[in-house]
Amino acid sequence: MNTKQRKMFSMSASVIILLSMLTACSQSTGDTENKNTLPPSTMADVQQSQVEEIKVKDFELKNKEITFLASWARNPANGKNKDVALELFQNRFGGKVNDIVVTDAERYQKLSAMVSTDQSPDFFSAGDMDAFPKGAISKMFQPLDNYIDFNDEWFKDRKTLNDAFAINGTHYASIICPEIDVLMVYNKAVLKENALTDPADLLKEGKWDWDTCKKMMTDFCSKGEERYAIDGWWVSKGFSNSSGVPFIGMTDGKIVNNIRDAKIEKAQEFLYDLNKEGLAYPLKDKEWKARADYVGEGKTLFFAVGYWALIEVNGEYSLTQYGEAKDVGFVPIPKCPTADNLYIPARVTGYLLCSGAPNPEGFAALMYCEAAANGSEESEKITKEQYFNEYGWTDSMWEMRNTMFKMVREHPVFDFQNGISDMVFENIDNPSKDAYHNGNSWIQTRETIYSVIQSEIDQANTALVG
Repeated sequence: MNTKQRKMFSMSASVIILLSMLTACSQSTGDTENKNTLPPSTMADVQQSQVEEIKVKDFELKNKEITFLASWARNPANGKNKDVALELFQNRFGGKVNDIVVTDAERYQKLSAMVSTDQSPDFFSAGDMDAFPKGAISKMFQPLDNYIDFNDEWFKDRKTLNDAFAINGTHYASIICPEIDVLMVYNKAVLKENALTDPADLLKEGKWDWDTCKKMMTDFCSKGEERYAIDGWWVSKGFSNSSGVPFIGMTDGKIVNNIRDAKIEKAQEFLYDLNKEGLAYPLKDKEWKARADYVGEGKTLFFAVGYWALIEVNGEYSLTQYGEAKDVGFVPIPKCPTADNLYIPARVTGYLLCSGAPNPEGFAALMYCEAAANGSEESEKITKEQYFNEYGWTDSMWEMRNTMFKMVREHPVFDFQNGISDMVFENIDNPSKDAYHNGNSWIQTRETIYSVIQSEIDQANTALVG
């Protein structure tokens, strides 16, 4: 899997942070550090007026500039839409975000070099789920409790969420909201042509689970040759996490190895069956190239991908790949039939304060802008206008977005497999796909990797205590 396939994006449940990320990706210059010097982002006058109605905590900032290090720009450029939090930060506090954009693979190397030479940036994204807890263990990030009151009116409703990213009661991440890590995209016109029920209707009726999903897949594939039920790099992670159990979790500030959990085993058995019954897109026979465009062409029924794809302008997984916008539908990964709830594979919109950050107060001010914007009526109205105008979204898409954001707030599953060490990630990422891609036994696979993973987790837990 290449960097593009492994890379994940962050998206707030109510502000368009991702717009800046997509802009930055288009500006990337390979291994060369890229500082954003293009024309600034924009926001319509009427939207600026709406932002002025949002209440945010007061700050007296002596230093109004903060620096962000990532593979994407927090401050969008080249005329792209500006999100509400950034507008608040700029207009209420005179704030300015300076971006240091590097390749995805360079982020930690660059951060380590800057921290070790007393040139630290101010903040770093938590959205890729690969910075915590390892960044706290390695002292790349510092606690936030001196700068953010997680019990005040802006953070109290998300305190439980932030407590999940705490070590010994100390918060290391400002988590604004959970977001959807994996969902399933489909084409409504293709469903009609094949006399299949819209999964959105099944979801409303409480019937969207693995069984109804598999039946739909089987029916679709039986209606013609060169048909595939589901494709995408994120199928295995999506269905495994939908069991309600992450491969690697965190409980009371401790890292937990769940790969022997019976619920994950059940999910892996389902994935194994998809392979054996010819329902999985045969990536290994197709030069390991996923084909999102096959959904729009009627060759593939579902494509598992992150929410970010629905607001990506161009690219191999962008919205246009799945057909005309009016025909595009999406739903959560279906419910495990024996689970007590429909669990949503989740990640976060959030940020970490770098060790040695020159302006932690400025970082805190931006985080309060993020919290104030998230979920506000003004922000939701602006976001909807931008989605409809920029991406051609429909009312049904907006309704499903809101339904899924409610679900992910209620029953998120955060998987920390990428936040412990490279060793843990490498021993889970591809092996967890083996049953789905290759039809191999998960039980045998997990036993070959268990001891290595547990050893890494034991070391990490020891470091957390220290």
